[in-house]
Amino acid sequence: MPGILWRLFFAVELSQEIQAGVRRIQQGLKERAPGVRWVRPEGIHLTLRFLGEVAPERIEDIWSRVARGVQTIDSFTFGVRGCGGFPIAKKPRVIWIGIQDPSGSLKAMQAKVETGVVEFGFPREERGYNPHLTLGRLHPGKGQGMIAQAIEATRAADLGEMEVREVCLFRSQLKPTGAEYTKLKVIPLRS
Repeated sequence: MPGILWRLFFAVELSQEIQAGVRRIQQGLKERAPGVRWVRPEGIHLTLRFLGEVAPERIEDIWSRVARGVQTIDSFTFGVRGCGGFPIAKKPRVIWIGIQDPSGSLKAMQAKVETGVVEFGFPREERGYNPHLTLGRLHPGKGQGMIAQAIEATRAADLGEMEVREVCLFRSQLKPTGAEYTKLKVIPLRS
């Protein structure tokens, strides 16, 4: 019988100000677009790398490997702006808020996380990193026209800037009420 496995991912926690802005955007979208499975605002985070199922006894080694690279990055800010949909805004399956990284620090930090997990033995992520905050998900054909109009109305959303001072390793537990996240480890950035 295989051992217990935990769903893990590295992410940046959002500030309370950004969470409040996300809550306002979601509320505005909810009023105009039924049929969306909304992510709880307190559960929204900026994912850097999803690891999948991992044995708990490997956590310390994975964290140490990633920390070596991440701790070389200085703290930085990124912007939280723009609302859109994947794969295309007119027929979205995912509703998101965009991340602006003019300094390139976020991409550099994500690359350090990616390098650490690959060195540990995880396969390299094939898709390029596209930073965003997932607000909700739709089933194909369910209210996509209405939500496309709502997204268009919030396309210029600007939630401001957020300072990044640490990277967190989270455990994700899927429950009937939605995913529940537990912060396991923190990697501080250079000040």
